Amino acid sequence: MFPFTETGPFDRTEKKALIVAALFCAVFIVLLGVSVPAKRVHKRPLTLVRTTTPLATPFEPPVPSYVDPLESFRIVPANFIGVDFPNFSYGVYDSPELKPLTLALTDGKMWDDSGWFNLQDVYYKDLTGDGSPEAIVRLLHLRCHGSCDGGSDLFYVYSRRNGKLKNIWRYETGSYAYGCGLKSLIVGDKVIIMDLFGRCSTQAMVSPGPAKYLVEDLTSTIFEFDGRQFTTKSTKYITDGMRNVKNWEPQIWIY
Repeated sequence: MFPFTETGPFDRTEKKALIVAALFCAVFIVLLGVSVPAKRVHKRPLTLVRTTTPLATPFEPPVPSYVDPLESFRIVPANFIGVDFPNFSYGVYDSPELKPLTLALTDGKMWDDSGWFNLQDVYYKDLTGDGSPEAIVRLLHLRCHGSCDGGSDLFYVYSRRNGKLKNIWRYETGSYAYGCGLKSLIVGDKVIIMDLFGRCSTQAMVSPGPAKYLVEDLTSTIFEFDGRQFTTKSTKYITDGMRNVKNWEPQIWIY
């Protein structure tokens, strides 16, 4: 049995209500059908990736560039500008083997019957405490008679006041081959400390060992400035084992 078959005829008000309700339902169905469904948010699955912490790179310190600690002492001060030590006369050189000669360098060198003289270095420092630098000149004296002696060191210290040079210290070591070669030199305020291989009491002496370049013991001498020049303050002999000093490079400190 169909609904409303037993009901009486509808009045106008009921028909109007039914028609409005039917239209509303139809519109609702149409709107529901044509509306775009909301997008669903799909979460991506989380992927866990296992990583290994890289090993720390070992610290590698930069390679230090070598700086010569004596370089600052090679700067020519104002009171020595114009003094050309490579072309310079160092006065009379007395040799125990030959007659005296005039030691005058040209381009830093000189040859004579006594051997070769070469300019090794020039340093500048106030050694006397008067506020004005002195010049410390180092020469190499190499003797070769049949065979060479390895060289000896010849030092000159000059002061310069009012344009005038004055030699306030001169010292020649022995040689490396025959003893009393230079081990080290320390230059400070009013003091010079020199260490030589062997037992050496005077300048340019030898202290021969059992064979060439083999030397034992050490000599340490302190020179002090007395107001006019450097003089010997003390000499100490140090017992030390035999050593081969061929091609020895002496250490020089200035402070």
